[in-house]
Amino acid sequence: MIKNLKLILLLILVMLFLSNNLVNCKTTPKPTLEESIDETKIPETKSEEIVPETIKPKSVTTKASPITKAPIITKKPKVAPIDESDEESSTSTSKKPVDPKFDPKSLFLCGTDIEEDLSEGSNFNAATSTAQDDPYQCYLSPKNVEYGKAMTLTLESKSCGGGGGESEDELPASGKSVVSAGSASCLDHKISCAEVEHSDKMTYGVYSVIMAAAPASNTVTKIYASTGGKGQYSDIYFKVEGNTTVLKYGYTSYGKVTEFKNTISGSSFSIANNYTFYYSQDSLIWYFNTRQQGEINTKYAGPKSPPPPLRFRISLTNNENKPIKDSLLPTVANVKTFTYTSVKCPSDSESSDENNWGPQKASYKYFSSNCTTYRPYWLFNDTLNEEDGWTTQLSNGTLRVQNTYFQRIGDNIAFGFNEYAKNLRFSNRIAFPIKRHKYLMFWMNGGFKGGQSLAIYLTYKKSKIGSVNLGDFVIGGIQKEHWYKVIIPMKSFQITPPTITLMDGFMIQPTYDGYMDMAYFDDVMFSNGSICMEPLGQMDVFKNGLLENGDPTQSIANVNFDSVAMKYKGKATIEYQIENVNRLQLNFMNGSVGIDEYDGMIFNLFYYPDNAYIYQGQEDLEASQHTYQRPLDCKICLLNEAGTGEFPCLSLSEYVGGIFPSNKWIQLSIPWNDLAVDFYGARIGGVVIKTDLGGIHQGTLYISQISAAKYKPPHVDENDSSDSLKLLPTSFNFISFLLFSFYLLLIVF
Repeated sequence: MIKNLKLILLLILVMLFLSNNLVNCKTTPKPTLEESIDETKIPETKSEEIVPETIKPKSVTTKASPITKAPIITKKPKVAPIDESDEESSTSTSKKPVDPKFDPKSLFLCGTDIEEDLSEGSNFNAATSTAQDDPYQCYLSPKNVEYGKAMTLTLESKSCGGGGGESEDELPASGKSVVSAGSASCLDHKISCAEVEHSDKMTYGVYSVIMAAAPASNTVTKIYASTGGKGQYSDIYFKVEGNTTVLKYGYTSYGKVTEFKNTISGSSFSIANNYTFYYSQDSLIWYFNTRQQGEINTKYAGPKSPPPPLRFRISLTNNENKPIKDSLLPTVANVKTFTYTSVKCPSDSESSDENNWGPQKASYKYFSSNCTTYRPYWLFNDTLNEEDGWTTQLSNGTLRVQNTYFQRIGDNIAFGFNEYAKNLRFSNRIAFPIKRHKYLMFWMNGGFKGGQSLAIYLTYKKSKIGSVNLGDFVIGGIQKEHWYKVIIPMKSFQITPPTITLMDGFMIQPTYDGYMDMAYFDDVMFSNGSICMEPLGQMDVFKNGLLENGDPTQSIANVNFDSVAMKYKGKATIEYQIENVNRLQLNFMNGSVGIDEYDGMIFNLFYYPDNAYIYQGQEDLEASQHTYQRPLDCKICLLNEAGTGEFPCLSLSEYVGGIFPSNKWIQLSIPWNDLAVDFYGARIGGVVIKTDLGGIHQGTLYISQISAAKYKPPHVDENDSSDSLKLLPTSFNFISFLLFSFYLLLIVF
């Protein structure tokens, strides 16, 4: 019987041990910088190598045909894929339909992201004029498209000097015949030109090209995405005429053209510039070097947005209405990069609330998604985090840690972006997982010049492994002498190759070779989101329709502290008419508070804009014809201990990505460092909301809450490095111990 009891006890112990292995399974804790990385498991990378010289590095991509290379792409599922079995790939650029007939069933809402370095070929096909397809007053020749440091499109006259009949001279990769430019007198044209078409179909999303347009007078460099044929032709475009300062942009909807013109001062079209347009079913937005040039709402009235799918093209032709001098030929346009970022598929799209934030979705996700108890990981905050191995020594350019110009709090980093090769690089001696944090964040000031066009690259060893355009996260671009909070989701970086899971830093570099002057950076960090505030123990200045610890007597002019025009959860709110003659000021009634007593402030805001302000100069136009929207100019300023002076103010629009969202409640949990009071001994005596913009009413700001609050306790990772047996939870551990002891007693006796 004792023998049977031994077997039973042994069986129970084995079952407890096996069960424990299942119960105690848990994910590996997030590695820290101190953890070593087994580099033998890291595959060799073929990403863009970081070269400290002035030559632009080239990306290595997958193999393709001799004249093309595969782009760097990330596949996304499509709602309804297009059946391409009945469609031939053509290099022709006529306005005849590329797709035989548009079928609404084939409309797809999401597509394939594309990123191409055009220095060694691409998935662009060169077009050829034929007797049946001759769209321009020049001869389209594939010989006018070449690849070197960039894709070069040439406009010239020498190859069109001879006569003769047509002949099939060569076969491009598509297999279609090409007519020799030297023969047939270029179909009687005196000039040969160039156009390329991308081989992929594209849909809604962001199209971006870095290009130096042809400088010669009476030339036309055009960037466009188009679809349709006779009576159905639609496109979205930029058009640059050589030796001018006028940028033309617009779109065609089923043959109806809507075009706008902007004079661009202080820039030259003949150097590399960034041309970007945002295309959706409801709106079109055009950007030049990240600065918005125009916006049009196509949802309610006027010409509709072109229907997808589209083909993307770039052309260099002569002006059909103005002759070009032979002495100006040949002339070239250089195209350096092309990127296309598709809209998200329905399976991974964000909530409908996100739409009201426009393009700056990164800011929306940061401020509106679930908060986190993880604390930010600092790289620079007055000083560089050298203790954890961070350095800027690999930067190439003039770098100063200073507080003379554009001071926020303490010191910042001043860096000169005076040519393409200059880069500000933060690097660490130990690699770490790319997915460890959700956001890369920093404050940036454009300095005395502003308008910097910058790209941000993740780095690993000596390679660039992913990039984003900084302008995509600051709507309207970096203006001079303004601080912007830049919030970049880590998932925005398209990692190449995708097998790479580690990074050792990042670098900020110009997108083109030009003088951009000094820019300033502060509070550089990684973050997992807005930090959660404790709901209890808050110091409420105004909440639930009541002034709690707020004295309004210093407010000026049109401020209503008991407004029912826009209630929040049935309670009255503060109504502030946004004009510089009005000032909302609430001094703390119970005395000043120290930054060691709380961690930040909570503001719940609703911006109701005045259309005469945001569409100034466009009041007589229909909503669909508005080409731009002015951002809210409104600031939050904290008062000093005496309540008589202001600390540096926080601009609401510049805090959330360039444009503050309108017509919805937005709750901001703002830490002290973003409110410019994160220094030893700082005390706060009140809060001010104001605008310095005079002469116009911007709208109304409704406020339902102003509170000081503490953070929730920080997240603590469960790290168990023990190599001992892991048993079941505590109660079972005790039982196991007793059973094991009893088993030993049976063996002994």
